[in-house]
Amino acid sequence: MLKLSRRNWNNVLIFVVLLLMFSLYDWRGTGQAPITASLLPEQSQLLSIAVGEVRLVQAAGQWQLQPRYDGSVSAQQMLNAWLYTPLQPAVGAAKPTLAPVAQASVQLAGEFAPQIWLLYPAAPDYLLQQVGQPQLYLLPAAQARLLFLID
Repeated sequence: MLKLSRRNWNNVLIFVVLLLMFSLYDWRGTGQAPITASLLPEQSQLLSIAVGEVRLVQAAGQWQLQPRYDGSVSAQQMLNAWLYTPLQPAVGAAKPTLAPVAQASVQLAGEFAPQIWLLYPAAPDYLLQQVGQPQLYLLPAAQARLLFLID
């Protein structure tokens, strides 16, 4: 066995850790995940969502669309879309010049004012923007149908 002093063993350990860090570092830069955001803040509690005349509310422990919505989107599908849709920033997208095609008002527990989300057409998909924020997000047409009840 090597006979090293305590100080020399410390130097060897530091050197090994540095080599390990150097060897595990991703030099190509491909390990970075794309920047995403979500529609609702982390740990927030959703109270209701209003899209046009339709409201998604929790009544008797169940999420329901009121008044009764006869479209192809169920209350659970809409809820899951609002809870789990990741948002991709629209890089290089110009501010939409057309009026929004839909608007959603999201009320969270503990928040006085609702969050307002605007949906703009951008063929073939859509652009999404929260009122008061400059960032635009790309939204596929299928997700826009679930979030804003677009047929």
